[in-house]
Amino acid sequence: MGLNEAMKILIEGPSIIAMNKQKPFIQSGYIYIDRGVTVAYNEGVPPPEFEFAEYVINEKFAVVLPGFTVGIGNMLEYLFQFDRNSKELVNSLSKLSRSDLEALIEVALASLTYNGVTSVISLVTNLEEKVISSLVAAASGAWTRLRVVLPFSSLSSSHELEGIAKAVSRGVKDIEALNRGIISLGLFIENEKRINSFSSEWIDVVNKMNIYIYTPAQVYKRYYKELVNIKNIVLLDPEEAATPCLYTVHTLWKPPCGFISLDSSLLNPRKLLPMFHSLENGDIYTPAYMLAHFNPLNNNIGMHSINEGMRTDILIISFKDPPYGPIPISEYSIFKALSNAFYNVKTVLIDGEIVVDNSLHLNVGEEKVRKVRTLIEELK
Repeated sequence: MGLNEAMKILIEGPSIIAMNKQKPFIQSGYIYIDRGVTVAYNEGVPPPEFEFAEYVINEKFAVVLPGFTVGIGNMLEYLFQFDRNSKELVNSLSKLSRSDLEALIEVALASLTYNGVTSVISLVTNLEEKVISSLVAAASGAWTRLRVVLPFSSLSSSHELEGIAKAVSRGVKDIEALNRGIISLGLFIENEKRINSFSSEWIDVVNKMNIYIYTPAQVYKRYYKELVNIKNIVLLDPEEAATPCLYTVHTLWKPPCGFISLDSSLLNPRKLLPMFHSLENGDIYTPAYMLAHFNPLNNNIGMHSINEGMRTDILIISFKDPPYGPIPISEYSIFKALSNAFYNVKTVLIDGEIVVDNSLHLNVGEEKVRKVRTLIEELK
């Protein structure tokens, strides 16, 4: 993990995009965090009692906002998205040792965090125990929220799902990753095939294990009786937008839903943000709100707004230096820059842990990156 979440942290000086109705934008203010929880935020200078924080971040020409949530592309495919033999390389991952596979995933997650991602939702089609365990070990090591989504069509029974959930529990490096929601599970019911086999046993396991169901709205509508008792369900591509909901085609998006794609390259927010720049249903605020508000809200993961009493998943983005600064720090210019993916991530907190500090990832160092570079060359 990063710097200890038990610390009292004071962030002073930045603009704050809170994404709530009470104080949606603050030109210059402060945030005070205690034991991972946002205790206070406001405009102006912090009160004297907050000055005794154990860790102080003083940032001007910077912006604080909730962290980005992306999905539902395959994290394993994302590893090799730029290679012409990407499919073959993904298939060869199972030949790697557990520690090598874990290192690959950990560095990939770190690269996403450097781009502002605090939560990743990933569809995983390879259900080998080594692959699943490596994913959750890597996420708990890098301290990036990861929801592993399994295809319902690939599971033979609810007992297999329960077995995978137990493997996830065994695979984390720190049990706190489960207790604090860093690791979670999802199930993708992609179509109507085998839906009749989704019995009460499945529902018992899903609800007991707090597993999130993702399914097209049309499937839910047709099989309402079979699915209505699921505790956590997210509808895909609904005709009428009502949370929790997600669209899988960005041109069809309607608020207040979020957006996910099976395209693994869209796990990178720098590719995703400009897609929402000129939507018919959107405006200059839509790209940033999509990733930092609508996606965490509809997936119930991470932090969808900055509010007192909430666990803290935030980014500090700097516009002080090139290549994306200096720019005038105004609400319009900030959202304009974000919609074009022009930003430098300076600091990242995930569940109150400082994971990136002064553009340095505290959990994934250069030694691990060098190891991964060697591994990639050997795989080719």
